[in-house]
Amino acid sequence: MTTKAHLEEARSRLSRIGKTAADVAADLGVSTVVVRGVLDGRLKGAHGDAHKVAVALGLKDGIIVADGMTIAEAIKAAAAA
Repeated sequence: MTTKAHLEEARSRLSRIGKTAADVAADLGVSTVVVRGVLDGRLKGAHGDAHKVAVALGLKDGIIVADGMTIAEAIKAAAAA
């Protein structure tokens, strides 16, 4: 579960490296609105782009599935990790 402290730490890490939510969004190929939603705690990161953002920011343990990867390939990658 992501707590307010986890969210603050993620925001702090971004600040320490001089990056913004827009930078994260561009790097991951997602909407800035999604990144801000995850950082604000409105989006939990359970599915889709929010999952990708939460994993990338270290808020959630998981695997970022590459575009074009099938579900079967993703499940195999998750099992191997």
